[in-house]
Amino acid sequence: MEGITLYSILYYEKSIFKGSYRGMNFRIYKEGDADNKVLAAVAWKGPFILEKTKETPLRKEFEFSDEGIAEADVWLTEQQRILCPETS
Repeated sequence: MEGITLYSILYYEKSIFKGSYRGMNFRIYKEGDADNKVLAAVAWKGPFILEKTKETPLRKEFEFSDEGIAEADVWLTEQQRILCPETS
């Protein structure tokens, strides 16, 4: 996502990254236990927060690693083009 820098994997150990990109809102966070961690990414069309939107969110899991973050970035960019083609 152009202009948005995602944090290293250490950030996601304890924090959720929330943001928006060209009309799409998203979250990236850790899911699972210590032995089975994954990086989850959720995307939905804005302007509302996830808890208030009527849109169906899109979700995908990635390896809990810096490589997984890079893959999530690519996936989120693709979802933005699908969800908000008018702003791509």
